Amino acid sequence: MDGIYIPIIAVLSIAAMFITFSILNSRNQTEVQRTLRTALEKGTPLTAELVAQMNTNRPSRRTDLRRGIIIISIGVAAALAGVITGSMTEFATVAAFPICMGLGFLLVWKLDQNDSAA
Repeated sequence: MDGIYIPIIAVLSIAAMFITFSILNSRNQTEVQRTLRTALEKGTPLTAELVAQMNTNRPSRRTDLRRGIIIISIGVAAALAGVITGSMTEFATVAAFPICMGLGFLLVWKLDQNDSAA
């Protein structure tokens, strides 16, 4: 019964990581919008340079590549932990989610790379 807590904690940790990232990203977007709204209320004109500065927060093309590699490495680490502890079934179940998610990020990176070349 004690062995079941390890995969549960691993899944909850991964979920907490993504929820935290989403909350921080949302908070950052809210701050940018609040700053823009305050500037417009004070009568500051909306120039092309200001809009360009607002768009500098966009992720680069390599962001999906980095995220994919990092998330896949988390899945591989979980699978290796299963091999080390002898609980491969439980850890393989946990490792499948980040590996598939990382492969999705790599696919998006590859598709984006092909779109920019055309």
